[in-house]
Amino acid sequence: MLKNLILTFFSKASIAILNLLILLLTSRSLGSAVFGQTSLLILNIAIAQIVNEIYTGYALVHYIPGLSLKKLYTTGLLWTLLCIGLVNLILALFNLCPVGFRLHALLLSFTISLHSFHCVILLAREKFRAYNLLLLLQPFLLLIALFVCIFVVGLKTVNSYITAVYISYICCALVSSWLVLQLLVSEKENNRPFSTIAILKNGTINQLGNLAHTLSNRYNFYLIGSTAMVGIYSSATSLIESVWIIGGSIAPIILSHVANKKDNSANSRLTFLLSKASFILSVFCVIVVFFLPNKFFTWLLGNDFTDTKNIMLHLSPGVLCISFSTVISHYFSGTGNQKVQLVANSLGLLTTICTSYYLVSRYQLVGACYAASLSYFVAALVLVITFMSQHGFKFMSLFKIREDLSLLKNKNS
Repeated sequence: MLKNLILTFFSKASIAILNLLILLLTSRSLGSAVFGQTSLLILNIAIAQIVNEIYTGYALVHYIPGLSLKKLYTTGLLWTLLCIGLVNLILALFNLCPVGFRLHALLLSFTISLHSFHCVILLAREKFRAYNLLLLLQPFLLLIALFVCIFVVGLKTVNSYITAVYISYICCALVSSWLVLQLLVSEKENNRPFSTIAILKNGTINQLGNLAHTLSNRYNFYLIGSTAMVGIYSSATSLIESVWIIGGSIAPIILSHVANKKDNSANSRLTFLLSKASFILSVFCVIVVFFLPNKFFTWLLGNDFTDTKNIMLHLSPGVLCISFSTVISHYFSGTGNQKVQLVANSLGLLTTICTSYYLVSRYQLVGACYAASLSYFVAALVLVITFMSQHGFKFMSLFKIREDLSLLKNKNS
């Protein structure tokens, strides 16, 4: 397990570096207004993807090990075709996606959702190397394509970013399709029946929770106003949320491990240990941000982004809360208990809805940070308290790390 954790961490760290370079290239070359446009487009694609992952998302990892992969894949592919079309139609009807971006949102959301489905299958089959390589390949291709569009072709509009996204995800979808095809061909016949209704029910609970988590912060995009302000807020959010690579490196391993290993006591202890490790390492990252001068971020991103550090620091308390709870959240996914996540994230979103309008109108971008941090805190608190009470962890268990290290060593043996 330790080997997989290290491999996934370095993969996530490399992805974070690539995403940072993409952020710098986009912000410096295209400006805050274009960055705001791309952020709104990506948000609409993310909403479509989240709804699609009711069937094809990470909650499916709980079912894949014991069921027919061919049947799951066929139904998942049909679901993707129908779901993406329907969700994009609804977004267009409610005018949540700008007219000029609707076709791009449809095509990109299908390509991205298909590739994500393939990654879920690879993760469930514990193909960690292929999974991590695919995660790394997409931002690498995006960075290269974006560089070519801006500096070689000379296209310095939102279309340069959209073109680069097409190139990166189409290439990755082709590779992941080939890898999944190999699994489908080599799989032994499995006639074990499965309930599509059960998968959809479980996935609905999980994805409603994910949608609530996404909107807990991104809901503010619709309230802030101008695309330039959205661009500034989105860039700061992306930078401070990069500390989630720590928890994000651990979470897929926990998800797959819990789904395949049924020792609840050992799984819960390991989850709690890695949650604490994720939080501690994330705190160090925030401390580094605190000591960096504000001019550094202006130099990094461009003159449009003068308030970036201030926004990042105001978001950091909530981000640290999620850095602790994200591993626990994936533990619940691995055990098929998505209701806890749904309740936690729904309460977080409710907090955002109740506070955002007042805080954004009064304090603008800083108010958006307050609302997001409050939301993250509420969601994390529900997850952590539920997890600790279910497994008998006391408050002082939060500070007992040394005695748990032997468990991680044993998992590596």
